[in-house]
Order: sequence, then structure tokens, then C-alpha cells
Amino acid sequence: MEYIKIKRSLENYTVRNIPQNVLVVNASGDTVINESSPNYYYGKIPEYKITEEGEFILDDFGQKIENTININIFLKQNLDDMGFFTDLEFTPKKPISQPPNDFNPFVDGRIAGGPVDFYYTPPITVTGTTDDSHLNYVKSKRVDSVGNPIYQQGLNVSKDKNYFNGVITNNSQYTIYKKNAEIGDISGTGLQFKTYHNEIVRKRNFLGEIETWGYTEWSSPNTGWNDTNIDLYANTKKEELLGIVFKPEVTDDVFINRGVVDIFERNAILSEIKSTNDLDNLRGGYLVSE
Repeated sequence: MEYIKIKRSLENYTVRNIPQNVLVVNASGDTVINESSPNYYYGKIPEYKITEEGEFILDDFGQKIENTININIFLKQNLDDMGFFTDLEFTPKKPISQPPNDFNPFVDGRIAGGPVDFYYTPPITVTGTTDDSHLNYVKSKRVDSVGNPIYQQGLNVSKDKNYFNGVITNNSQYTIYKKNAEIGDISGTGLQFKTYHNEIVRKRNFLGEIETWGYTEWSSPNTGWNDTNIDLYANTKKEELLGIVFKPEVTDDVFINRGVVDIFERNAILSEIKSTNDLDNLRGGYLVSE
């Protein structure tokens, strides 16, 4: 681990000008500074961005913009290819039957003599928010009288018969749907999305364009550590595999947006669109892929 010290001068963010609107004339006829004025920020770093007159700078939605101080963080990585290893089963010399009190495998690590079930953890659910692009993959091919897609409950649109992609609940307020859920356990597997029809998110992307989508919550059940995804082995390296390593592979995907001056730009983007769903997911000139 390497520590890098970075110094940032706060003077560049400190207000040193005095707006005209904070100057007042006192009883003696002298022009003085009204330090109680809400526009007086001399010697301070405002919480929100302001103009030279001390007025708040608002975004396109009328909201104040936070005044942040940016610091560059430099990351370094070292790659050490250790080659091919073999998992060797073993039996502990002195097995133990009970884990210590308050044993946490994420913190305490491995215990000598402990069986694999010491490391089992209860299931958890991971949640978050995203856009409504995944809703396009669970709609039926039918539309209503005004052209809106029909989301049919229980309709499986997955190409794999072992998985379920479809709508669970659909009403005027929201649509709940699943992706990649196992047929035998639809409620306990896969990604679940809940898209609200009347809650719209607006955000300006790095191109300065305003993107809008329906507010969507997602959740993913996690089984934790159990007998299906954890084992106890000793990592060994066979003598005949010494010096044999994996060939390093580096993949870079760089796309340069040249704007309207490049006549091939739009054709390059359209070449990635294979279906109408891909066209629906084209946001801000870039495809949103699964």
C-alpha cells in the first residue's frame, strides 16, 4: 500500500469579493459592509455555488448547485500471475464442533478445525434504484387503443424455458416485474424491478442533454454462503505446473464521440441496433445494454 499526500488550496474556493448589494450607508454617512446580509460570504466557502453578487446559481430545474471541492485520486494496480493451482481436500487434525461466540467469517476469517458450515451466512437482499429500460424486455407484443404497450401478468417472455422474464403485478401506479428468475422459485430468485408510472426522474448527462425515465426500484435476493457456493480446500500447486501461467488478456472498449462533424458517427451507432428494444434503449446517443 502506498500513501499519496495531496494538498488542495482552499483559497481558490474562498470568496474574496464584496458585492455592491451588501454595502450600506450608516447614520454617520459612511459606506460600511452589512455583514448580516445573506449575500455576504467574504472569507467563507459557500455551501452552494453563487454569483459575484452573492446570488445562488440554479440549475435548469431551479435547484441550488452544491459547491464541491474536487480532489484527484490516483490508483495503482500490480498484476501478479500465480499460475495454475489445485484445490486439495483435507481433514482437520483437531476438528471443533462449535464456533466461538460472536464468530463472523467476514471479519474473523478461517478457524482451524472448523467445518464448512461455520461459514454459512443468512440470506440478504440487495436493493437500489435504476432507470426503466428493463421494462422494455417484459412487455407483450400487444398495445392498447392509444399505442401504449400492454404488460400482461404471468407472461414469460424469456427465451430460456428454465427462467422467467415477465410481469408480476401491473396497475395504474407501478409495474413489478422479474428478470432471470428460476422457474421453480420465481419469488426467491432473479432481479425484481418496480417501475412507478407517475414518478419521473430527470437528469442531465455528460453531453448536456436531459434524460428522463420512470423511477425504478430493484432488489436482488442473495442466498449468502451455503453448501452450494462455498467449500474448504487447501490451495496447492503441482510441480508439473510450476512456471505455467495464464496468458494475460486486456480488453479496452473506447468510443469517441466526434459530434455531428463525422458523417460516419450515426451509422456506427445504428449498426449496434438489432431490434426495436435496442432502439427504445438508445439514450443520449448511447445504447444501454443489459
